[in-house]
Amino acid sequence: MTVRGKKTSKPCSIVITNYNGKELLRECLPSVVEAARRHDAADEIIVVDDCSGDGSVRMLHREFPSVRVVANPVNLGFQKASNLGVLVARFDIVVLLNNDILVEPAAIDCLCSYFDRFQGVFAVSAKLLGWDGRTFLAGRRIAVFEEGHFRLKDVDGDERKPRLTLFATGGAAAFDREKFLELGGFDHIYYPLYWEDIDICYRAHKRGWLVIYAPDCVMYHKHRATIGKSLPQERLRLVTARNSYIFLYKNITDPVMLKQHALWSLLFFVRDTLRGKFRFQRAFLMALCKLPRIIRRRRSAAAGNLFSDRAVISAISSGQIRQRRP
Repeated sequence: MTVRGKKTSKPCSIVITNYNGKELLRECLPSVVEAARRHDAADEIIVVDDCSGDGSVRMLHREFPSVRVVANPVNLGFQKASNLGVLVARFDIVVLLNNDILVEPAAIDCLCSYFDRFQGVFAVSAKLLGWDGRTFLAGRRIAVFEEGHFRLKDVDGDERKPRLTLFATGGAAAFDREKFLELGGFDHIYYPLYWEDIDICYRAHKRGWLVIYAPDCVMYHKHRATIGKSLPQERLRLVTARNSYIFLYKNITDPVMLKQHALWSLLFFVRDTLRGKFRFQRAFLMALCKLPRIIRRRRSAAAGNLFSDRAVISAISSGQIRQRRP
C-alpha cells in the first residue's frame, strides 16, 4: 500500500485483551490474523489473558500457535491488562482490540497508514459497525460542556473523510506506543471500565497530538459481548456516571467551567433528592472517594498541557486535521 508516495511497510503490534472469551477469540481472531498478514508479515499478535478460567490460554496455544500469549496470574482489569500489552509490544504502532472485534482484511493496514499521512498522530480510531454488518455503532465523537457537565456527542455516522475525534475507542484503534506510555497508559482509576480511552485521548489533545477518526477503516463489534457477562446493567450505569465525574475533576482546568459545574451539581443534587432519585448523588460521592488520587494525577498531567479546555473542545468540534500551535 502506498500513501502520498510512501510505502507503509512498518510492522505493528496487535494487542487483544481477553477474559473468559475463548469462543469470541475463536470467532474473531482469524480475521485479525488475516489482516495482520496482509499488512506486514512481521506484525505480531499478542493476547493478554486476564486470568481466564474457560481454557482460553490452552485454546490459543493449540489453535493459534503464531499468537503470543501473555497469561496474567491474577486478574488485572482491562486498563492494566491493556497497558501490559502495550509495554511488551515490540513495534512503534500498537493496535488495541477487544476480543469481540472482527476486522476487515484491510483494516490494520488502513489504521497504520494514518501515522505516515499526518505528523503528531497519537491515535486512529476505526469505524465500528454491528455484528450484522450494517448497524452503525461508533465513529467520530465530539464534546460539549452543558449544564456544568462534560458530555459526549456522536457525530453523523455517514462521515466519509478522516476528522479529529474526541477519543479513539480503546478496543478498536491504533496508538503511538511511545506517546501512549509517556501518558502513563490507561488510568486504572477508572476500573473496571469506561472513560479510560476518553481520558488518555483528551490528555493527548491537550498536548497538541492528533486523535483521528478514520471512516475507511472498518471493524465489527459484538457489542458488550464480554461486559454483559461480568457487570449488571445498573452497576454499569453507576460506574459510567462515576467515571464521568472522575474525568472532569482530573482533566478540566478552565475556572469558568468548574464554577458552572459546581452550581449545576448543587442544583441536580437538590432536584434529584426531592424526586427520590439518588443515582447522581451515589456517582458523585463515589468519585469524591478517589479525590486524593485524582488530585495527584491532575497535577502530574498539567505539566504537559499546551492547550486549554476550550481550545481542545473547539478543535475537536471543527474536526479539521492540522498541526496545532499553542
